[in-house]
Amino acid sequence: MTGWLVFGASVRGPQHEQEGSPCQDVWAWGPAGERRVGLCLCDGAGSAAHPEIGAAAVAAAVVEALRELAPESPQALGDAVRAACAAGRQALLREADARALAPADLACTLVAVAAWGDAVAVAHLGDGAVVGRRRGGELVVLSAPDRGEYANETWFVSSPSWEARLRVGVHEGVDALCAFTDGCEGAALVRGRALAPYAPFCAPLLDFAAEVTDAGAASGEVARLLDAEPLRRSSGDDKTLAVALLRASP
Repeated sequence: MTGWLVFGASVRGPQHEQEGSPCQDVWAWGPAGERRVGLCLCDGAGSAAHPEIGAAAVAAAVVEALRELAPESPQALGDAVRAACAAGRQALLREADARALAPADLACTLVAVAAWGDAVAVAHLGDGAVVGRRRGGELVVLSAPDRGEYANETWFVSSPSWEARLRVGVHEGVDALCAFTDGCEGAALVRGRALAPYAPFCAPLLDFAAEVTDAGAASGEVARLLDAEPLRRSSGDDKTLAVALLRASP
C-alpha cells in the first residue's frame, strides 16, 4: 500500500515586508488518501487590488474539487484536474461578485497537481513551476513557467482567456515532486538552452522528504528555508514551496 506525504509553506517576500502588504501566495492540499492527493498553489497578482483573496478562494476550491479523486485512466486524471481548475475559476468569480469587485481585482496564477499512485497530472496557468523525480532518480520539469510577451507579464485565472492558456500534462512513474511559485524560480531552475531543475536545490528537498516523520515540522523547515537570506536575496517576491513524496506504508 502506498500513500502521498505532503508538506510546504508560503512566506512573505522582502518587497511585501517593506510595503507592509500581506503575503499574496496561498497554497492548499488534501486529502491524502491511500493513493491520491491534490494540491494547489496560487500567486496573487501584484497589480491587483485584493490578490490574496482570489488566491485563497481558488486554492481552496481546486483542492475541494479533487476530494473524491478516483480516476480510471491517465486521461481521466488530466480531466479531473482540468475540471478542478474550472471550479477554482468559478470560486474566484463568486468571490468577486460577493464583494462587488471586478474579477481582475482578485487575479492570481494557478498550479494544480492531482496524483493517483505514481501518475501525476499538472494543470498550470502562469508562472511558477513543478519539478518531478522519476523512479530511478531523474529530475525533470513537469511544468514550466508560462510568461506573457512582455517583461513581468503572466496569465491569471481571472482572465477571460484563462482556459485557452491553461496547460494540462499527465506524467507517469513519478515518485516525488516539488511545486513552487515564481519567487522560488531563481533558486530551483536553471535557464539555459532548455529549462532544467537545479539539482543542488531540488534533490536535497526530495531526499529530505524521505526522512520526514512529522509533516508539520517539515513545513516549518520549508518556511525557514524560504525566509533564509539566500532565498531572500534570490527574489524579493513572496515564495511558496510544496513537496510531495509517494512512499510505501510500513
